[in-house]
Amino acid sequence: MSAGSLPISKDLAKRLRAEGRSSGQEPAALAASLLDEGLKVRRHPGIVYMDGTAGRRACLSGGPDVWQVIRALRTVPASEFDPVATVCIESDLHAQQVERAVQFYESYPDEIDEMIAKDAATVGLIEKMIAEREQTAALTQSERPRSTQAKSRGNRSAPNL
Repeated sequence: MSAGSLPISKDLAKRLRAEGRSSGQEPAALAASLLDEGLKVRRHPGIVYMDGTAGRRACLSGGPDVWQVIRALRTVPASEFDPVATVCIESDLHAQQVERAVQFYESYPDEIDEMIAKDAATVGLIEKMIAEREQTAALTQSERPRSTQAKSRGNRSAPNL
């Protein structure tokens, strides 16, 4: 069987076209994505794919995203602590769940590393925006005329008697 032709029922083709329209994807691209995900979750029970603001991503069934578990494991100093045990304590995950995430990562490291990199870039952008906003607010405050600054602190003169 060639990669270009898969025997599917008319009903499945109809549902694929409808899902493609609602998600803005061509049916062939959607079918390839669904097949890829299906094969991955079949190979890794306990992993599911979810939609979110960052796109579709691998998650522990009923738990966090796989990339979040891997990122958490990387933050534990392995020379001092057992990373799996530490993540289990800090997250209320079971060791088996953490191991599932690790096994998925070992099979698809590029997919998970890409999600971790996107998160780090987003965090960096947010931190930069906050710093710029704080700097602008500080400059604005220091540039206000003294009379405006005094008024903003309130009138602290003695009340009229």
